[in-house]
Amino acid sequence: MRSLFAYELKKIWQRRILWVSMVLSILLILITVGGPLLGSYYVNGERVGSNYEEFQIDKAYQKALDGRAIDEALISEMQKAYSKVPFEEEKYSQTEAYQKYARPYSAIYHYVRQTIGLSGSDLVQWEASVDDLHALRQAKMERNWDSILLTEEEKTYWRATEETLEKPQVFRYAECYQVLFSAAYSVGCVVLFIVVTCLSGVFPEEHLRRTDQLILSSKWGRKNIFVAKFAAGAVSAFFLSLVPVLVAVAVAVLLYGAEGFDAAFQLIYVGNSHPVSVGEAVTIIYIVIVIAGVFMGTLVMMLSELLHSNISALAVGIGIILLPMLFSMPQEYRVLSQLWSYLPGDFVAGWSCFGMYTVTLFGKIFLPWQIVPICYIMLGLLFGVVTGHRFVTYQVKGR
Repeated sequence: MRSLFAYELKKIWQRRILWVSMVLSILLILITVGGPLLGSYYVNGERVGSNYEEFQIDKAYQKALDGRAIDEALISEMQKAYSKVPFEEEKYSQTEAYQKYARPYSAIYHYVRQTIGLSGSDLVQWEASVDDLHALRQAKMERNWDSILLTEEEKTYWRATEETLEKPQVFRYAECYQVLFSAAYSVGCVVLFIVVTCLSGVFPEEHLRRTDQLILSSKWGRKNIFVAKFAAGAVSAFFLSLVPVLVAVAVAVLLYGAEGFDAAFQLIYVGNSHPVSVGEAVTIIYIVIVIAGVFMGTLVMMLSELLHSNISALAVGIGIILLPMLFSMPQEYRVLSQLWSYLPGDFVAGWSCFGMYTVTLFGKIFLPWQIVPICYIMLGLLFGVVTGHRFVTYQVKGR
């Protein structure tokens, strides 16, 4: 069994397409995660500095605010600083007043603007109040809940969850987790495409090479061969998913620093009520990406054995990944919209993984990131059973 497993693993990892895909995926992830720091910053066609230098300035300003509660005092400071900015100018962020007074509070400005929906001079004139800030945020979320047709049970659950969140929130520098959370969709899609591309040929190989008559001639050896193939494919899917994830995390930590793991999730996702920190949210979504990668690996292996064609399995697998990218399910169809968001090509995104839809089982409410990965694992095992039955009972017909 060890020899069979090692041989099947070797067959997968000696394919040139696997290594080409891995190299391309790592390059894409480097660009996605490190992209904001690449290039230069220009004003009126003249180079002012590099984006990395600009990031270091913003990082220093954010660290100066680290640990301060976003209360009336801090919001008033931000408003006073932004009151000096000439908002009537088209590029007010390039003015000396903005750079000198407002930029040190830009992170607070963007947080408050996203929370209450005001910007510019309107936000400056708003009477700062933590109670009003959270009341306006709650009202905004309630409108969103109505638009996506949440049930009264779900609304009650999220209102209760909101009561457990820290208020006023404490500002923390958490750029690493902000970048990783934003990049999760891109990283997840890269992982899914790699897995589908590299594993679509695991089972059809013998059929395509016409050696299946020899490979499947042993009545008692078929089960062992299947276990070795499927296990090698699943292990390969795990590592093909894990490597890009580890690269993304390592690059983000190296470039942006790991500070702010315990910051409130609402600092980077204002309209969300999930009771996790930014570090926990990033950890969850990248674990989900790995599980989704293994799930797609088991699916494409099953398809390849059922169809006896790597091209057909590849086409169906890619189609499943692209489906939620190309088409969106209207939210008026609540059940279909919820199921649609659980497709791997959509669930690796933060807005679906930390969506507001819930699942009630045995009287207990489960969040998407709690229930969907379990479904992926169970379906993956089911795909293994179906693939094994097909492989063991397959009879080579005369050609």
